[in-house]
Amino acid sequence: MEKGTRADTGSDGDDDGELAIYHIKGTNYWIYSHSVKAAKEIPTVTYNKTKKSLIQFTKPTDIYNADGTKIDFKGDQVRKQGGSYRVDKLLYIWVPSEKKAELFYHLVSNSVYSNHGEVTFSDGYVKASDVQFDPDSTALTPSNTAAEAQAAAVKK
Repeated sequence: MEKGTRADTGSDGDDDGELAIYHIKGTNYWIYSHSVKAAKEIPTVTYNKTKKSLIQFTKPTDIYNADGTKIDFKGDQVRKQGGSYRVDKLLYIWVPSEKKAELFYHLVSNSVYSNHGEVTFSDGYVKASDVQFDPDSTALTPSNTAAEAQAAAVKK
């Protein structure tokens, strides 16, 4: 951009360094703030969260398999924690024990801190209602509906 050019910004990006960066609204472009004068206060967005989807465990939580059954960790459970975990899918899964479809996030990681240390699994899902989605991260859209999850479970 040339000096004196006016651009609308959607958010101020925090790049975890000394320089703030500004997102140019309606584009995938960011500019450093050292030569920018903001006309008004702009909400801050953490730049490194804009390319991934994150959740937080805000209470003790169970991990589920893709078939809607709880993974048995022999009495251990994911604990409330301050850190964030990456997720890459949002989908409905039929939960046989509850006889209904629930919205789940798919965990990218295969381990999570627990009450007794750490639990590991090969393919884990957490109920969306049991975790908090980080609103500064990339939003996910459900890849199916509750009815589709129920129909898929009936076919098995």
